[in-house]
Amino acid sequence: MSAASGISASEDLLRDFSDAVADRNIRFLKIAIQNEALVPQGTWPSKAADLASDLSQLDEILLSDTPAYILARLDTGEEWLFISYVPDVAKVRDKMLYASSRSALVKALGGQAVKDTLFATSKKDLTAEAYAAHLRHVAAPKPMSAREAELAEIQAAERQFSTAFEGSRARKNHVGTGVGVVWSAEVEDAVKSLVAGEGGNLLILGIASESEGVKVIETKDAALNNLQSALSKSEPSYAFYRWQPEKIVFIYTCPSGSGVKLRMVYSMGVSSVTQSAQEAGGFKIFKKLEASDPSDLDLSFAQDEAPTPVKATGPPSFARPRGPPRKR
Repeated sequence: MSAASGISASEDLLRDFSDAVADRNIRFLKIAIQNEALVPQGTWPSKAADLASDLSQLDEILLSDTPAYILARLDTGEEWLFISYVPDVAKVRDKMLYASSRSALVKALGGQAVKDTLFATSKKDLTAEAYAAHLRHVAAPKPMSAREAELAEIQAAERQFSTAFEGSRARKNHVGTGVGVVWSAEVEDAVKSLVAGEGGNLLILGIASESEGVKVIETKDAALNNLQSALSKSEPSYAFYRWQPEKIVFIYTCPSGSGVKLRMVYSMGVSSVTQSAQEAGGFKIFKKLEASDPSDLDLSFAQDEAPTPVKATGPPSFARPRGPPRKR
């Protein structure tokens, strides 16, 4: 933009800005574009203890229909607020000229001296109230992309669930980096019943949102070929499947459509849930299956474990030898 305008800072401006930097009593330095150059149009001292209160001076310094740049000393004393004042009622050519010369001016003054920039289209944008609103806007969190928002939610979930949960009649477990979860007597009894062959052969567990503890969702019978349809397609879950009397399969499903926080909680609880179940039921998990959707579960282990048919064996049979050829 600055190359297009061809406007450069004059020697007078550079000198006046250097003097203003040295004189800490100066609050404002006004700059205008005249004869294709950026020139100073005066300095004004501080009349109040802070910049917000001093902004009222600009009502007299600026004209209602003429653009200008203002350098305002911040309360730190060493840094400056760059104000680009371009009224809506200004001429179109002046608007374009000031817009295209802004970066050239900041560069000429040394970018490090300018800490903040304020754009104004009328004097109402330069009051103490307007400046306070500007500071709130600058301090507000920047808009995040969908991916950034998801990562922020995951990090919040990690912080929230990085400590163990405690509750009545609960046992707390820490395994690896897993989260300690409430392991109630009801869940423990359900695991023992599954291992003992009492009730259904499929135990489905979940995490209660109100207590963040493990809860029993359902116990039922399910044949292997119906196992995938027996699990939820919309909510994460932990499941223990008694495939054979001494072969318990652990299944963790976490549909992609469930909430980010929920997926994070379930993922962090896998180690604790599996360890607690094995301790409660006195068994060792035969196989662990994980999938986003239940339909993606790999059940080929059942075929791998199926016994190979043994061919029947008996006494060897021998073919009867052919006799000698007949004589003619």
